[in-house]
Amino acid sequence: MVQRKKTASVWLAIVAAIVISACFNTRAEAQQAVRGRAYLFYGLIPQIDWGMDELAQRINRSGIAANNYSHASWRSVADQAISDYRRDPKPIAVVGHSIGGNSAVQFAQALGAAHVPVSLLITYDPNRGSDSISANVHRYINLYQSSNILGGGDLPPGPGFRGHYASYNLKDRSEIIHVNLDKFSRIQELLAAKVRSMGAGGEGEAVPLRIVYAATGPIELWDSGVAVAAHAGETLQTLVANYHVPAWAVAQMNRKSEGAALSEGERVIVPRYLGQRLARPSSPEAGKPASSDEPKPVSGEEPAADAPSAEH
Repeated sequence: MVQRKKTASVWLAIVAAIVISACFNTRAEAQQAVRGRAYLFYGLIPQIDWGMDELAQRINRSGIAANNYSHASWRSVADQAISDYRRDPKPIAVVGHSIGGNSAVQFAQALGAAHVPVSLLITYDPNRGSDSISANVHRYINLYQSSNILGGGDLPPGPGFRGHYASYNLKDRSEIIHVNLDKFSRIQELLAAKVRSMGAGGEGEAVPLRIVYAATGPIELWDSGVAVAAHAGETLQTLVANYHVPAWAVAQMNRKSEGAALSEGERVIVPRYLGQRLARPSSPEAGKPASSDEPKPVSGEEPAADAPSAEH
């Protein structure tokens, strides 16, 4: 009888060891599957910033570990992020809404002081008076409304910044206000795609991109601008057809009319998505004339990481 009890105890111990080992292996496999880390900061009142929770869920589904934090906790979160990066280097994204956007900028600066890179920094209508974007940030995207008294922060590149910069002013979008900017599903999809592609590179010089969106029409979030040289006899219309970008955006960025003629070798800034090659036909005639209409949205539930667009 005693021998049976001992045998049963041995088997129980073996089973327990197998279960514990399986748990550790599963946890280790989950950690290995994580392709990056994303740190999200709520605005002043987390209870009304549930759009940030939805964004974190979208990011988590892509294999990038995302968590939300109080805007006031950015210092301790930065310390942990630095420790985690040194232990296990993975690409870092940081996102913040309202005052949380200001915290996200401070978070990035703290990582810069510790020589830790930030692959992607995104701010949703940060408050005015925030600091500039630190040099350790590889990509920065800002969505803001200059007409907002609560946010309205248009944050400039800081000293030494050489990354990709894109700032989008939504002041004419009446459907968007400071407290709901984080809640638009399509914008969440676009930003989640940016996080998924946060390690992507881009050929050519990174030119800061600033866009003011019209009152209606789809919203596209490019990563930065890039300078290209016009061919002889080329017009803005043929150039945008060859690069597959909307005429209104190129016209606004270069302060030209949509039908403007271009001189040979003229430097023109076009918007681009990182990870997408800037290939174009060898001659203007190879491209079809571009429409001056606003850009059309990409169909499908999840947009491609290199060619997202949105429409409200």
